[in-house]
Amino acid sequence: LFVVIAGLILEWLLFHVLVAAHRRETGMLAAIGWPPSRVSGLLLGIGGIAVAGGTAVGLAAAPVWSAVLLEWLAGAWDAAVATGSRQVFGAAAPRLAAMWPGGLAAAAVSLVAVWWAARRAAGALPVPMLRGESPRGWQAAARPRAVVRSLADLARRGLASRLSRTLSVVAIVALAEFLIVVVSAFALRIPSHTGDRSSPTGGWTHIASFGEPTGIDPSDPDTVATLGLSDAERLALAGCVIERIRSNAGDDASCTNLYAATRPTVLGVGPSFVARGGFRFVAHAPLTDGGINPWALLEQAGDPGEPIAAILDQATAQWALRLGGVGATFMLPAAGDGAPQRLRIVGLLEPGILQGAVIVSERNFSRLEPRRSGYAIAVIDASALNPVAANTVGRAIAAAWADAGVAVETTIDRLRGLYAVQNTFLSGFQMLGSLGLLLGTLGVAAVQMQGVFERIGPLSVMRSLGFTLARIRGLIVLESLFMVGAGIVLGAVAGLLALSPLLATGRAAVPWKWLGVAGILTIAASMAAGFAAARGGAIPGRPPAD
Repeated sequence: LFVVIAGLILEWLLFHVLVAAHRRETGMLAAIGWPPSRVSGLLLGIGGIAVAGGTAVGLAAAPVWSAVLLEWLAGAWDAAVATGSRQVFGAAAPRLAAMWPGGLAAAAVSLVAVWWAARRAAGALPVPMLRGESPRGWQAAARPRAVVRSLADLARRGLASRLSRTLSVVAIVALAEFLIVVVSAFALRIPSHTGDRSSPTGGWTHIASFGEPTGIDPSDPDTVATLGLSDAERLALAGCVIERIRSNAGDDASCTNLYAATRPTVLGVGPSFVARGGFRFVAHAPLTDGGINPWALLEQAGDPGEPIAAILDQATAQWALRLGGVGATFMLPAAGDGAPQRLRIVGLLEPGILQGAVIVSERNFSRLEPRRSGYAIAVIDASALNPVAANTVGRAIAAAWADAGVAVETTIDRLRGLYAVQNTFLSGFQMLGSLGLLLGTLGVAAVQMQGVFERIGPLSVMRSLGFTLARIRGLIVLESLFMVGAGIVLGAVAGLLALSPLLATGRAAVPWKWLGVAGILTIAASMAAGFAAARGGAIPGRPPAD
């Protein structure tokens, strides 16, 4: 919708450039007796030809753009999230029956924008049009009431004389900058202090997943002695904190799963995991008895008929499973020949390594899955080890659970894969914002080109008074900078104000890098557009000497 609005504004501006370039011909038609309705119809017909051509080109280019976007998304997903999933993003070419309603709607809206511009142009007085002047009289609007003290002051007065067009460009740039700021603020970044228990890693360094549930406990010395580990591997495991987690055979409800989860994965965490705490809660139910650990809410005893307490990450609860917030209850589908179970959300976590699962206590997990034994996941904290021993942890974990078909990865790698999903989609929206900035730059060129056409007379006077061609071109470039700079500032400030609640809680970050890069590139492009308009607008040269 944002790109459509920006495109319509740009179309309105470009049509004004077309009218301005043929202002004398339009004035001639009005002078010989053509009524405004007929002039408006002629201009609408000219614009209609452009709209028809643009609609046809758009209908032909849209499937190509969609295919390119999907291919880029598939490549990014295949490289960063899940290898071998490229075919999921394949899409058949859209049918014409599905495309023509959108094409007609685009043409109709575009014609409305052209009709509005044609109606305003047709109502202008013939004499100013024959002189090549603005219908509203640029000279009268821009005539200074005080001394003009600088080129910047002159540029400001010139923009004020064409306020509607100036505000149109500012609006395009501001909308694009707002979109880029808001989208970029939600880009997920790997935390710098991954050992912090309140980070998305929960303070864990490794996570192990088993192909088959296992009862092996590498933290038990007697068990370790039977695993055939080397001395270095035994020492590495002895210095780790290991927590085994029960799990059912449910669907992954994290953002890496492209399909809807019908029966989500349920994790059962033991008392030591609960006591250790970790991760950061977005919200949780009130704590009792002066407690400070929200994980203890999982251990609260309730009546047999009451819902089972559960903790989820916020994204999974609200978007993947659509369960609601803290206090919401939901039904967990039955496993096998069992009965469905009712659960209540008592806490919501920030996205982390446990994303995509419903977390309950190990005791309640036995109620949900009475026939399932063994552990399917283990999390390991090796942060207390020295660097030499830490390098052995992955190999030691793989050796200890070799018979269970273990897959070991660091929590940083798991976070990187999870974050890549959101960041990949955000990159697509950033591309749309960049497209909006490009439209804004084209709007700058359109407004400045029209301004040059309308100011042939005043610019000639300025040349006669001694203004050099470079100084006049500098004036036009300065006007471009004012419009784009105002749009960038307004869009950025509006975006930061909209994000202020999330920035205050640390759930979003100011995208300084994107702000700087987008601002510099947009300003550079606007300067180029202004210079191009100045060179292509037939600025009069210095009159020859007598």
